[in-house]
Amino acid sequence: MYRKLGFAELAAALLGVLRRNTPYDVYDAVPEDAASPFLFAEIVGKRNASSKTTWKEVFTVNIHCIAKPSPARTEVYQMIQAVEEAMTVQLVLPEGIQCLMQTEAGVQSMQLDDTGEWHAVLSYEIMTSNGLKIK
Repeated sequence: MYRKLGFAELAAALLGVLRRNTPYDVYDAVPEDAASPFLFAEIVGKRNASSKTTWKEVFTVNIHCIAKPSPARTEVYQMIQAVEEAMTVQLVLPEGIQCLMQTEAGVQSMQLDDTGEWHAVLSYEIMTSNGLKIK
C-alpha cells in the first residue's frame, strides 16, 4: 500500500511557506475581524497524474491576496509579487512524498470587493509523487 498526501498536509506546507516568506498574515480560515492586508490559501482540486511507472497527483491551489481598502492597485501588485517570490521555495512535504513541481497558473482574477479592498487570486499547481509502481 502506498501513502497519499492529504489536503491538510499540503495546506500546512503551503501556509508554512507563505508565513515564513511573506510579510503578511496568512490564514486557512479568515477571522471575521481580520484586518487587511492578508493572504489566505485554499486547495480547490486534485487529479491523478500517474505515469506508467510513478504514482503522481496534481493539486490545484488558490492563494488570495487581500489589500487594504484603496482605489490604487499598488499594494495588491506588491502582494502578488511577494507570493510569487515565496512560492519559489519548494514545499516541505511529509516523508515519502516528493514535491515534483509547483507551477504558477497565473492570476485568475482581480477585483475590487465591496469593502474597497483589491482582491487577487493566484493559482498554482503542485505535482507530488508518492512512489514508484511495482509490477
